[in-house]
Order: sequence, then structure tokens, then C-alpha cells
Amino acid sequence: MLHRLCLLVLVGITASAAASAHDHPGRLHGTYAMTGASDCIQNSASIGFDSTFLPKGPVVFFATTVDGIMVFRADGTGTVTSRSFTVDAGEGTTSDISYQVNYTIDAGGKLSVKAVPGTYSSTTLTGPNAGLTQVVDVPDTSGFIGEGARAIVLAPPAPSVLTVSRSNGTQYARICNGSLIMTRVSDDER
Repeated sequence: MLHRLCLLVLVGITASAAASAHDHPGRLHGTYAMTGASDCIQNSASIGFDSTFLPKGPVVFFATTVDGIMVFRADGTGTVTSRSFTVDAGEGTTSDISYQVNYTIDAGGKLSVKAVPGTYSSTTLTGPNAGLTQVVDVPDTSGFIGEGARAIVLAPPAPSVLTVSRSNGTQYARICNGSLIMTRVSDDER
């Protein structure tokens, strides 16, 4: 009986220590499955948007969904690997995407995630632009971490104009609104 009681206490202490590691302010680690959606407007980079985010010319509207993995490391860095599906009035495309991130957690528990400049890579797999690669500005996101760091919700805190540069030389200006929902699938940093 004493052996079982000691085992239960040991299991409780281990579980409590693991939960504390996830709840510690400023640190997050583990592998998260993520899914999200965004709606965007886009036009030629030479036309763009004004300072109040109004387009200076005609725009194309499209919707994108994404699923993938985001890995957070306790040192404030991480990686994203995902596949997106984009559809507009004329086509549908899929793309493989990867980039690195830095993150911070403030005293109130708010998580802020920023893409590391120069690390974004996207290859279009299907659709009329299959085979093209592109570099896209990734908007800063912020949100909150659920109890025990089991779930995270992120969205851009403010609009921003993003630049898209494709391997065929075309450039676009884009504004998107969306969100990401993540569920921890492992404490490992795979």
C-alpha cells in the first residue's frame, strides 16, 4: 500500500512539474498542430494600398486555409511547416510553406510571434502557378495560451500591407485577416 501511495505522489509531482514548465512566464516548448484561415485582398505592388489600407486600384479577393506544425522552443525561437490551400474566383492552388519565428510572452500571458526575416519559403504545388516559389511577408501575430499550454490562438493585432515576390519576377501587395488555432501534440521540439 505504501508503495502505491509513493508511486501516486511521484506521478503527481512529475505531472505538476511538467505543467509548471508550460505555465512558466516567458517560456513555451513543444510541437503544435495548427489550422487557420484568412481572407485577403491583393493587387500589383506598383499600385498597392494607401496609409489607411485602402487599395489604390482594383484588387483580387482570395481565401486561404492552412494546416501544419508549429514548434516552439524554450529559448524563444520556433519553426513553422505547413500546407496552404488558396481559392479565388478563377483558380485553386496548394503550396508548401516553411519559416522560422521568434516569440515572447508578456507578464499577462499574451503571446507575440514574429517571423524571422529572410526565412520564409513557399513552393506552389498545384494550379496555374505550379512550380513557382515565392517570398511573402508574414504578419506579426499575437494571442493567448490556454491552460497548461495545451492550446494557442493567434491573429494579427493590426492590419499591415504584406509584400509578395514570386520567382517569375511578379510582385504583389496584400492585406489579410485571419487566425490560427493550435493544439499541443507533443512536448518534444521535433
